[in-house]
Amino acid sequence: MVDLVGYGGRPDSTGTGSIRPCSKYVALLLAIFCALVLHERIYGDFERLRFPIFRSQQTPSLGAVTVRLPDLSLLSQQPLAIILRLSNNDSVSQVLQVTTSDTTLADVLLEPGQQVRVDLNLRDGTALSAGDKLTVTGNTDGWSLNSLEIANIHGFSTGLVEFVIVPASTEIPNHFGALAALALLTVLIALPKFSIGDIRNTVTRTAYIVLAPIVVLFLTVILVAPWLSNYSVLLADHSFLLCVAILYYPLLDAPLVTIRRLLPTLQESWTYVWSHRVPLLYAAALILFATSISNFYDSTTGLTTLIRFGETVEQPRLPSVRTTPHHVVQDSVGYDGQFYAQLAVEPLLLDPAINVALDNPAYRARRILFSWTAFLFGFGQPALILQAYAIQNIVFWFVLALLLTRWFPPQNLQNFSLWFGCLFSHGALFSVMSAVPDGPSMLLLALTVIAIERGRSNRAAGLIGLAGLAKDINLLWSTILIDTRSTNRRGWLLLGPRLILVVTPLAVWMLYLFYADLEFRDAAGFRNFSAPFTGYVALWDTTLSELAKDGWDSYGRFNLFLLVSVSTQTIVLIWVRAWGDPWWRTGMASCVLMVFLGSAVWEGHPSAATRVLLPMTFAFNAVLPRNNWFWLLFGLGNLTALHGLEVLRVPFWYLL
Repeated sequence: MVDLVGYGGRPDSTGTGSIRPCSKYVALLLAIFCALVLHERIYGDFERLRFPIFRSQQTPSLGAVTVRLPDLSLLSQQPLAIILRLSNNDSVSQVLQVTTSDTTLADVLLEPGQQVRVDLNLRDGTALSAGDKLTVTGNTDGWSLNSLEIANIHGFSTGLVEFVIVPASTEIPNHFGALAALALLTVLIALPKFSIGDIRNTVTRTAYIVLAPIVVLFLTVILVAPWLSNYSVLLADHSFLLCVAILYYPLLDAPLVTIRRLLPTLQESWTYVWSHRVPLLYAAALILFATSISNFYDSTTGLTTLIRFGETVEQPRLPSVRTTPHHVVQDSVGYDGQFYAQLAVEPLLLDPAINVALDNPAYRARRILFSWTAFLFGFGQPALILQAYAIQNIVFWFVLALLLTRWFPPQNLQNFSLWFGCLFSHGALFSVMSAVPDGPSMLLLALTVIAIERGRSNRAAGLIGLAGLAKDINLLWSTILIDTRSTNRRGWLLLGPRLILVVTPLAVWMLYLFYADLEFRDAAGFRNFSAPFTGYVALWDTTLSELAKDGWDSYGRFNLFLLVSVSTQTIVLIWVRAWGDPWWRTGMASCVLMVFLGSAVWEGHPSAATRVLLPMTFAFNAVLPRNNWFWLLFGLGNLTALHGLEVLRVPFWYLL
């Protein structure tokens, strides 16, 4: 690798002598060595499986301990590691024989008082199955078997130096083939020759002189271990790259010196970035949303993935929809967005087929607003309408993100957190990912709050009336028009006409639907409400039972996030009592609504409650006090964002 003996080459920059570059033969051997290790002992990923049979002391009867093995099918087709911990409690030596399936695995000598760990291998072809027996037999009963494990590994290490110790006959998973080894060999041979003298810093040079031989020895042990023992050491790919970087560090030293010279410039750049860190966080969140949502685009069906048409839904789709390319979720009933998308294709409900295409025409047709907008954006063409219906929710999300900076400007981390908590809550993201009107409705609510803050109550009433066409429950926002602290007599006199303005759009549309003679198939919409707290308490019971049965990895954890969030939001809104804040008044209306929500809203994975109570999430973040309790309350009140990131399939978060 490095010639430390020969002198007479180029002078050493330290003045201590001269160090020649390593010869071409040494460089070739080093490259071959690294390529061979890559091919023979490096893995991309390794699933470690370990089955503790028992971890409590087992004492022999008539000199033997027999253990009946459980189902080990997950370890089939791979060599087994059997790990025993034995102790000799007698005053004389013991010779213990370990057998399984009439095969003697080992004879173990135990000195008096000795405790040992014994690692044994079962090579390919010697399989163990449920019901097989493993027996340890000794001279007397003066010994014990303290634990027994069966695994595909004997040991492992994680971190920078990650490796596994496995039976020698184990095949390497995600094996780097000859082509990868040849590519590495070619690259390493093409590198220029180097010497220790290329490292200018004395301390770094000394460290290299110490580390390089250790790395070579380590890789040599890994390479020859299965030839000299019953064990093989497999090294993770990133750890192997670290070893190669250490061996070839002299070639990296010059670029590192250049980087050090650039540090002042880099420091200035970092200072600029740090001073603008909050606006950059806003930009990063928007980019995160855009890149994640782009993964749902399909070259054939566009973004109709977000509408979630179900394959097994009973109602046939509109003929114009069936003949239009659109994504269908296999083995699924789909979600509500599929019905509103078909309403967008037939917004006046003139086609009799709409009665069959919708699960409950009269219930779905009440929520017509964003079906109308999709029809307009799609220029009345079914193919464009379906795309417009999915895309408009994304556009409305970005517009809402911009509007929210009115209350959460990019000035500090608290503002960013509150802004993020609103937009990345499960209710906000799920409405985008399933193309339902809850998210776009929040845009209308934000515009309504702005109108109230500017003293435009008539405009606010009109916006609420418009929102009622998106979801009839949005009429609860009428509480935003009532400021009990106001002494403006004229405002109170105008409240009645404004409430009439609120209900008129939906009333006119309902009258149209009445004359359209739509069908009620079932009681859809009526199960949305129940006796006070009935659905809320039932979900607590179901969630805790599910977590107790299936553990934290179950979807019950997401409902727990929901329950903790809405409980925290309700407590904070009641405690704050910000009567003059229109956000607070809207949030309190949602609190009252929460009390009466029925099982149809609370149940399921995901629960629709995150969407229905989305105004409460926004109101909570808008009025949350900036005191010593801020971060705790913020975290508890915005736990559904954890589920939101899962729904959005954020690359570093999805399926964690």
